[in-house]
Amino acid sequence: MTQKTTGFLSTRRTLLLTGAAALAAPAFVRAQAPAKVIRIGSPDLGTAGKPSPGSSALAVAHANRWLEEEFAKDGITVDWKFFRGAGPAVAEALAAKQLDVVFLGDLASAIGRSRGLPTRYLLPTGRGSNSYLATAPGVKITSVAELKGRKVSVLKGTAYQRPFDNLLATAGLTEKDVKLINLDWPSSKAAVVAGEIDATFGGSDLFLLRDKGVTIPISTKGRGPDFTINAGVLATQDFITTQPQWAQRLVNQVVRGAHWASQKAHREAYIKLVVEHSGAPETGVRAEFEGETLASRFSPLIDEALVAGYQGVVNDGLKLGILRQGFDVNAWFEPRFVQQAVRDLKLERFWSPLDAQGKAKGAA
Repeated sequence: MTQKTTGFLSTRRTLLLTGAAALAAPAFVRAQAPAKVIRIGSPDLGTAGKPSPGSSALAVAHANRWLEEEFAKDGITVDWKFFRGAGPAVAEALAAKQLDVVFLGDLASAIGRSRGLPTRYLLPTGRGSNSYLATAPGVKITSVAELKGRKVSVLKGTAYQRPFDNLLATAGLTEKDVKLINLDWPSSKAAVVAGEIDATFGGSDLFLLRDKGVTIPISTKGRGPDFTINAGVLATQDFITTQPQWAQRLVNQVVRGAHWASQKAHREAYIKLVVEHSGAPETGVRAEFEGETLASRFSPLIDEALVAGYQGVVNDGLKLGILRQGFDVNAWFEPRFVQQAVRDLKLERFWSPLDAQGKAKGAA
């Protein structure tokens, strides 16, 4: 075989291999394309084996499958992930880039942001929720001061840690004055019922335990913003940058849920929805919302009161040593999506924005 022939065959072989690679490339690219899925993470606030984002505007969208319906027409899957380990576990999943959108209480979301998680705050889904102290059968605790030296469980790193610490401070106590035990919520319930701990601090789902001899002598209800919890939906910066239309559509559905839950005519239907879809005790849900206007609870507006509330969380977190460093709270919020959602749904005058002191400023 001549050198010319050998060169020709070599060139032909190279062209064939190049062509084959070119034909294969589209299939490879398709195989590597991002999946059309929105990964939503939330603490598991349900009971009795019913995963749920609790009693929030997001819970309305979850129960009615509004997000699934909104995105199904485009072949986009909504993948809900509920974490028994609550905020700390959600933060781990965010750090591992396993989630796009999360629902979190104020302290948990602030801890994540202070540690560098690239989240942006999209909208609140519930404001001013309360916390409760449940005591074991036979344990007599009627005041905060009587917690000194007692075994008390709190799931640290969650929104409940801040009001618990502030509650202790009203009696001149700190976490060091109690035997603080870090337990997740199901384990805390089991431990307090069994008398393995004296008390546990958490949400209104603790009312489930009253028929087992547990009492609820103390709550944060009526004590002011330093003792209440705000919660909201956050998204990663990457999700907002790469899928802004998805982010907008998601926020629209959550605002739709907030509007439904805020209407006086839906109060009983909302309570029934929370009880049925989360397993929460009806007595606890009713106690939580007693004397409150749900339109105030579920306002999705990013207003001065909300920002001031989160600034208070950061300030307290630093003071209590829960946060190691602060961050620019104002810059964390991404209000354009909820502002657009309110316009899209023609709800500009439904909720009134609040000033930093919590007073209405007029129509949105």
